Amino acid sequence: MRKLRTSFWPLCGGYLIIVIVGLLSGGCPLRPSPVQMYEGPSLPKEQVGIVRGACQTGAGLTIMIVRIDGKDIPNGCGDFALLPGDHQLELSAKRLAPRIDTPMIRSGSMTGAPPTPVGATQDEELPVIWASSSPLRVTCHLQAGQEVTIVGQVGTGPDWEARCQERP
Repeated sequence: MRKLRTSFWPLCGGYLIIVIVGLLSGGCPLRPSPVQMYEGPSLPKEQVGIVRGACQTGAGLTIMIVRIDGKDIPNGCGDFALLPGDHQLELSAKRLAPRIDTPMIRSGSMTGAPPTPVGATQDEELPVIWASSSPLRVTCHLQAGQEVTIVGQVGTGPDWEARCQERP
């Protein structure tokens, strides 16, 4: 009688690779590398400072970086690698209306039309209820290996403030 040999690989298929990749990445989505904002070769993160954007996708204050040291920034919500020292940031901000979750309005009978949601859906963009009228200029002092996030708040009228805050 011939002994059948079973291999581990066909039993688990390609799921083994997915599990290994998930474990190696710590189970977290991979964050894109910061945009290099200095000349020359890329340096290790211990030798540069990182400015992390403060963009939100929901209600609250969304702060976008418009310029760093006079250079226009195409994606103001990104993260940026800078050499240690003082850096001039120009910021823009807006506040979005909160999402209002409303119950489903049912139309038709039990076998009639499907339910119709009322209010903003997940794919709809929330309305802007406040926006800065001109860029706010702040100075960020970065040290090698330091990460900062832009934080801010809205005052009264067109006034608002922001600063660089060290990340723990």
